[in-house]
Amino acid sequence: MTAQAKTEPANLPPAPPSPVDAAGQPAFGAYAGECGDLSFARLERPYARGPLWRMFHAKRWHFASISGPRLVTAFCVVDVGYAANAFIYLFDREAKRMLADRSFMGLPGLMAKVSLRAGTGARTSWSGGGARLVLERGGASWHVQARGPGGLEIEAILGDPPAPTLCAIARIEGGVANVTHKSACLPVQGTVRLGDRRWDLDGHTGAIDHTYGLLARDTTWRWVSAARADLGLNLVQGFNGPVENVVWHDGRIHPVGAAENRLRRTRPRSGPGASAATMLPSISPFRPEGERRQDKDLIIARSRYVQPVGVFSGTIRLPGGELQVDDLVGVTEDHTARW
Repeated sequence: MTAQAKTEPANLPPAPPSPVDAAGQPAFGAYAGECGDLSFARLERPYARGPLWRMFHAKRWHFASISGPRLVTAFCVVDVGYAANAFIYLFDREAKRMLADRSFMGLPGLMAKVSLRAGTGARTSWSGGGARLVLERGGASWHVQARGPGGLEIEAILGDPPAPTLCAIARIEGGVANVTHKSACLPVQGTVRLGDRRWDLDGHTGAIDHTYGLLARDTTWRWVSAARADLGLNLVQGFNGPVENVVWHDGRIHPVGAAENRLRRTRPRSGPGASAATMLPSISPFRPEGERRQDKDLIIARSRYVQPVGVFSGTIRLPGGELQVDDLVGVTEDHTARW
């Protein structure tokens, strides 16, 4: 993925109270912090849509990941209006293999409850298919609780991040607008268990993605997310576009330009020179260690998804100077959905 940092560091303005301004128009832009009210009900022309249209185009999801020297684990709960789904996975970086990977389908409200808040007071949950997933925020910390098939258990607290949350409100072609909140570099305390195996999560880093929008029928994106305690990346091609492309460093959010992701839909290779995505001049090639993929066709909805797990190494150029990156753990993602 290629992206060019802006020439001056940017202190983003604080997030507005709502993604809809006082005139009933989307408050498009990038901000620091969180919107308190995520409703699009106050939209006025030309952005207003009827209740039936909103029912089929309102999509929201809540994603949490934990990555570090030993593991990468994540879960997500998705509400697409007429259906819901969730997934959870656990990747062992030492063994270079997926230890657990399950996905579930269900009904919104009954099995899936995706929070309409992105900050304090948020609570997202899934219950069904032998899994129970809970992500909630009390004060400055996120609490993660997960129980999955095969004896997978996650108990973790994701602490206050060193840099502000990104709030990005984007124009959606074929839809209306989308608001995404992303936090990176969250310190983690807790454990993961799988059967009789147990891992301590000290030294790992958390990330949160809360997204809610009135989206197009067809949506595609190529995404990069990577973090350590003092550095985080969020880059996307397609979907929200450049408004959410940032680097977190030194307690600040640095916006970057449009990104190009060269991820290929192939199985990851190992050994010297393996690369599924490239980010130049900001950062050098990504070396995949494994991947998660899923293809679903439900006639009225389809999803094709591949998410390699691996590391970035190289140099990031920011306005304040260059950062040398060694084995920055993260993921790339290629997702195409008709929903």
